[in-house]
Amino acid sequence: MTIQIYNSLTRRKEPFEPLTPPKVLFYNCGPTVYGEFHIGNARNFVVMDAVRRWLMARGYEVRFAMNITDIDDKIIVRGNEEGVPPEEIAAKYTAYFLEKLDQLGNLPADDYPRATKYVGPMIALVKKLVGRGHAYASADGSVWFDVASFPEYGKLSGMPLDAMQQGERLDAEQQKLKRSPLDFCLWKAAKEGEPAWKSPWGMGRPGWHLECSCMSMKTLGSETIDLHAGGADLRFPHHENEIAQSECATGKPFVRYWMHNGMLDIEGEKMSKSLGNIKTIDGVLAIVDPLTLRYFLLSARYRDKLDFTEENLNKCRSATERIALATREAGRVLRRAGQEDAASNADWGAEPELAALREEFAAGMDDDFNTPRALGALAQVVTWVNNERTEAERSGGTERLARGLALLRELRGHLGLAEELEPADTQLDAETLGMLRRAHEDFGSPGGALEDPGAIVESLIALRAQSRKARNFQQADSIRARLAELGIVLEDKPGETTWKVR
Repeated sequence: MTIQIYNSLTRRKEPFEPLTPPKVLFYNCGPTVYGEFHIGNARNFVVMDAVRRWLMARGYEVRFAMNITDIDDKIIVRGNEEGVPPEEIAAKYTAYFLEKLDQLGNLPADDYPRATKYVGPMIALVKKLVGRGHAYASADGSVWFDVASFPEYGKLSGMPLDAMQQGERLDAEQQKLKRSPLDFCLWKAAKEGEPAWKSPWGMGRPGWHLECSCMSMKTLGSETIDLHAGGADLRFPHHENEIAQSECATGKPFVRYWMHNGMLDIEGEKMSKSLGNIKTIDGVLAIVDPLTLRYFLLSARYRDKLDFTEENLNKCRSATERIALATREAGRVLRRAGQEDAASNADWGAEPELAALREEFAAGMDDDFNTPRALGALAQVVTWVNNERTEAERSGGTERLARGLALLRELRGHLGLAEELEPADTQLDAETLGMLRRAHEDFGSPGGALEDPGAIVESLIALRAQSRKARNFQQADSIRARLAELGIVLEDKPGETTWKVR
């Protein structure tokens, strides 16, 4: 099946047809590095990483670039507040940004172009626009794009010119420098004490919109790129302005497919400083593990709104704990059978049910990256693996379990739900582990001496199930109570019992 992408430019789903297949040129708007980023930003970074992964899974050779805006008014203000040069602020929060992307399980970009490294090409782009009559200099040495010179302005946002309001934050004096309120800044005249570069119009620095046009074309090596992504809040004016300046400079279509992810609300309200409900990535990771956070950010269609609530987080936490437990316990059974590496070579396609679930996952991702549908297929694979684990422990046969684990790991990988991100709360400290082993001995659980804590818990769960089947409810209750004393909570579900560390 061909991948279908909802193109924000045409406002409909379209078959994905890159300019020069199998190569795909993919650009995602990155951060302005002046502080911690919030969970709304994180949604874009995680979602577009999943898009990139699936394109690669479908055989495309993806070149992925994400810019870093390392010169901006906010960076300058932050530097003044901390009494350090703006470049120090930019370096500090660039490192922070890259660290958090890694923590969230993102693949590193092929390029992270920094705005300050592309000032020369940006000046050249402005000169071209001035020379073609699409831009003009004002008395202070700033350069503005003449929106009236581009009749297609507004084609991305769909807004009529008289309804548009310029996104530039300009004071009254600066507004007087423009021919029209809609004209936007390409080159900002220098202010005293701010970083500046020499240009034909005097000392200054590039405008924000200009940066992405220049860096996307330069780093990806083409004046037309296949895929450009960002949050819905960037659609106007940022991406609208990118289109105008790029297409006026090159005379070519700038982007073939535009993707915009929906916004993230907090308990049903828009996240904003005025409401005091900003959720930084560090603040969220203090209460939830990276695997659960990534799962949450993928739990809704990327174009839809996503609501950050305790209930939604808990649902995602339960789902990721189930995924992590299934992966770990299937691996334990294979290790115990001397088949530790079997899953790496197993052919899940030999199982018709697994093949059907793989097709369901793929159908979801091919349909405009429908991650909820893909996660639903993943959940069914988890159930299949859990059932086969029980059967393998009963019969000793592990071939089907190895196939299920192979598919489970593959699908996790396509979404970036890597085992390295698994919840830390399934780990036991040394003291608790010692007490768990003593409990295992006290109840005379079958299976001999076990080292892996997960294996010990599963062994006790198996003994509890046997006790209940034999109607020895006193022993079954004693096992649950003993585990609870160690902070291990059991949850009985149809056909299985899961556990987690409280």
